[in-house]
Amino acid sequence: MSRVRSDNYEVKRQAILDAAAVLFAKAGFPNAKMEQIGQACGATKSMLYHYFPTKEDLLFSMLDEHLDRVLNAVDQVMTRKNLDPQVRFADFVQIYTQKSTQSRQRHIIAMNDAKFLPRELQVRLIEREVRVTNMVAALLRELNPNIDEIFYKPYTLLLIGMLNWTDTWYKPSNKITPQGLCDLTSRLFLRGFLAEKS
Repeated sequence: MSRVRSDNYEVKRQAILDAAAVLFAKAGFPNAKMEQIGQACGATKSMLYHYFPTKEDLLFSMLDEHLDRVLNAVDQVMTRKNLDPQVRFADFVQIYTQKSTQSRQRHIIAMNDAKFLPRELQVRLIEREVRVTNMVAALLRELNPNIDEIFYKPYTLLLIGMLNWTDTWYKPSNKITPQGLCDLTSRLFLRGFLAEKS
């Protein structure tokens, strides 16, 4: 495949994914129809099924790419071991929030609609989520090594849950900017977490 054809293929593919993201986020995966997606992005039925043989394939591709972007960004933050753990924590909160906001519809779909995928595809997505939670838990151990091991996972999930759902209600304003919200979140979590002891 030539470079031009390859680029054109990817442009059409992304147009289908973008149209599907809008529809899935608005109507929910079970209610969205492939025909509606095709109409929204100007794809014929045969073109749509050429790129994605089933609606589940489309959903998986969308979430697979979204989680890869989030995971890669988090990995870059977490591997900067030369930085103070509290700086890395603040950077994690910022990059995770930023990536979620940049792909808001896909992020909401990941939380609400991944359960509709076949189990084997869900497992592949869960593996990425587990990698993120493991990295965050490792950072929390660095920040506060004075609590029982069993509590690192619950703290990690509390943090990620807070970050995930913030995107569903937060609207930027002059009073609370995106950076201000990240700072507030970091302070709120760390003040409680660092005070914890076994």
